[in-house]
Amino acid sequence: MYPSKPRKKRSRAAFSHAQVFELERRFNHQRYLSGPERADLAASLKLTETQVKIWFQNRRYKTKRRQMAADLLASAPAAKKVAVKVLVRDDQRQYLPGEVLRPPSLLPLQPSYYYPYYCLPGWALSTCAAAAGTQ
Repeated sequence: MYPSKPRKKRSRAAFSHAQVFELERRFNHQRYLSGPERADLAASLKLTETQVKIWFQNRRYKTKRRQMAADLLASAPAAKKVAVKVLVRDDQRQYLPGEVLRPPSLLPLQPSYYYPYYCLPGWALSTCAAAAGTQ
C-alpha cells in the first residue's frame, strides 16, 4: 500500500460573463447536449467538456428546484383572514371600554399582557382592567 497524500480540493472554475451568457443561451435552446455538441460548445468557449457537462447538470437541477418551489407556492393554501375590531381610528376611540367584547379569561395575567389589543397607548391601566373585568 502506498501512503496516501492528502488531495488538494480543486478550486471553483470562474466562468466569464460571455461564457455564462452563451451557456444560458444554449441551455434555453436545448437542455441536453450530445457528445459532439458538448465538445463543440466547450471548444468555442475555451472550456473543458467536463466543465460544460457539469454546468448543464447543475443548471438542470437549479431549474428543477425552482419549478418545485413554484409548484409548492401555488399549491399552498391561502392565508386565513380574521376580522378584527378597530378600537382606535384617527386617534379617536371607537368603543367605550365596556363595549369591547372580552376574550375568555384563561390565565390570571395582568390585562396589559393578556389583552394587548385592548390596552392601546393612551388607555390607562385601570381602564384596561375595567374592560377586562379584573379590577
